[in-house]
Amino acid sequence: MQPDMQGTQLLAAIAEQLKLPLTAIVRHAELGQLIARPEHVDLSTIRMQASAALTLVDSYLLGLQLMHEQGKLQLEPVSVSSVLTDTAHQLHQFAKQYGVELELHIGGKFAPVMAHRLGFRAALISMGHTLIESQTVEGKHRRIAMAVNRSPHGIVAGMYGEYEALSTARWRQALQLCGRARQPFNALAIGSGAGVFVADAILQAMDTRLRVGRHHKQTGLCATLLPSQQLQLV
Repeated sequence: MQPDMQGTQLLAAIAEQLKLPLTAIVRHAELGQLIARPEHVDLSTIRMQASAALTLVDSYLLGLQLMHEQGKLQLEPVSVSSVLTDTAHQLHQFAKQYGVELELHIGGKFAPVMAHRLGFRAALISMGHTLIESQTVEGKHRRIAMAVNRSPHGIVAGMYGEYEALSTARWRQALQLCGRARQPFNALAIGSGAGVFVADAILQAMDTRLRVGRHHKQTGLCATLLPSQQLQLV
């Protein structure tokens, strides 16, 4: 997500243009649900997909803004548990549409971390959409755990599932192929997997990155954030 300036401006213009039809689709689908009979057309799916696409566009544009402000970005103390809870609520209906169970693992007390709250939330939602869409294996119990843990380096927040093919080597390869291949992350994502790359770019603006991690017996993507030293001293 770091093209040259002309390419960045063009992509931003395209993203802004895409927001118009996507917004119209969402609104028409919402209105259609009020007057149409469900057996005629699955308007809820149309609305959900368009809404997810619109969210991705918004996250991409936010990522561009934060990358532009990197180095002077104003970070603030943020509760990871609070952001994960808010994200789980935001993703609930989308996960339900795909038959995926979302689990929230935020037990224990965790110090606030230094982050850009809106960017952190947008990164998790973008990543969540991609991970949920990838859970399409029939005959398996599909679930994603959203979890927060401590590590020697800080507070780790991530999303984890049954992703046997996911590894650090494949994630690094996906980052290298992003923008150059149609399916840079086929070990995990369906299609381009743009949501995880948008999430990584947003987190990079906050001086962290996505990496492969494990939570219990599940594998997924996570990021390490630094605790607020100021609040730790209080």
